[in-house]
Amino acid sequence: MGQKKTVFLFIPNYVYSSDFLHTTYIQHLSSLCNVIIFAPPDLLNGGNYWQGPNLTYIEWNLQHPRFWIVFGKLLRYSLIRRFDTEPVVIRNRRKGMRDWKRKVLRTISYLLPPFLLQPDVFTAIETFLLPRSKKFGEYVSKYKPSLILTPTPGFTHFDAEAIVTAKKFDVPTVAVNFSWDNLYNGGIHFRRTDYLIVWNELIKDTAVKEYKYPPDSVFVSGIIRFDRYFISDPKELSREEFLMQKGLNPQEKTILLTTVTKGNYQDEHLLLGELIKYRANGAFQGFPNILVRMHPKEEFQKFEAYKKTAIKNLRVEKAGNERLAEIGSTTELDEEDLRNLKHTLTYSDVAINYLSTISLEAIIFDKPVININYPEQYHEGYTFRHYKPLVDLGAVRLAYSPDELVKWVNKFISDPSLDDANRHRVKNLFIKYTDGMSHKRNAAFILLLLEENSQ
Repeated sequence: MGQKKTVFLFIPNYVYSSDFLHTTYIQHLSSLCNVIIFAPPDLLNGGNYWQGPNLTYIEWNLQHPRFWIVFGKLLRYSLIRRFDTEPVVIRNRRKGMRDWKRKVLRTISYLLPPFLLQPDVFTAIETFLLPRSKKFGEYVSKYKPSLILTPTPGFTHFDAEAIVTAKKFDVPTVAVNFSWDNLYNGGIHFRRTDYLIVWNELIKDTAVKEYKYPPDSVFVSGIIRFDRYFISDPKELSREEFLMQKGLNPQEKTILLTTVTKGNYQDEHLLLGELIKYRANGAFQGFPNILVRMHPKEEFQKFEAYKKTAIKNLRVEKAGNERLAEIGSTTELDEEDLRNLKHTLTYSDVAINYLSTISLEAIIFDKPVININYPEQYHEGYTFRHYKPLVDLGAVRLAYSPDELVKWVNKFISDPSLDDANRHRVKNLFIKYTDGMSHKRNAAFILLLLEENSQ
């Protein structure tokens, strides 16, 4: 492997295999250093991932799954109170506190001093109690990693075990690819890495002010999963080719409806039915196409009736490709589907969703966004701190009823430039880099750390 330094990269599920292994990220990173990838066997088998001289794949399962169930799903979830005022945590706890063991521990938490119930305290306890992995030690001895990389700072059990194990072997850690909402909705499961690579200055500010990271330990790279949006692709289709391929009408505008993780909004199939009904009754200008892209963690069966019925100018499709095993989900986005998503955003005219990252992606393409804000139980979602700026800055419009939804669709079809300045402000604030080089900045920071740690 030459004189290059070595990193271990842990990939827990298909979300991150899509980001790392179906983009140019892994090719570029492995041109700078030796990369040893640890991932579940079911993920690696049949993945058809890029191979290179400085790249090694190792099948790796969670070594102590019961340990992480106890600490993650029971102790941390029940006892840590630091995030009790976070709107998304309030919602999640309302759903998750039905287990009697969690209820008992929650009661106990009010009898203990708050300084004992902090994520860093739990990480210290986990580091002390987690058995030292002989198998991992053999890989450390063989490859001598200078850094251990995880997508998130411990928000999956796979990442958590990698971070805590790294601490036991005194190898520095870097969280390289976590999402814009993670520090708000995942703080309970936070395990402190030595460094963070983040999307934008907003996330860096949160890491520095609320998680007490030194500013020079948090690097803003941009968003590697969005790089493809800013790079031309010789395989890209024209608008007419794309829509005709989907069985849609290029002469009409296109409404994009994207769904979210199951349980976050239960009524999306009903929403689709409403859109179809309103269109049939002539409520929309023209007879717009309706293109539905289902989230990888959606309850697909809710949409089966629409997929099997021949409805004019309607296309319902799943994101990604089905894999045989469930690892986080059963769906992985490969190069073809990532290209399909870019086409979808490029050639849609208005995007509809509930509280989705797709809002940011639509804004990249300057597409108007309508967020569903009915029934009333879904209102609280728009108070979540990661998403609230999109609403406050007027980059998205909230529809409080089906009639308002129709109104905003027609307004945006008539004038797509409406709210354009607000979308531009959000794009500058959240996206930052639009050069398609975020993966290179990400990898360059890792290389810088490797050089610094070797001195």
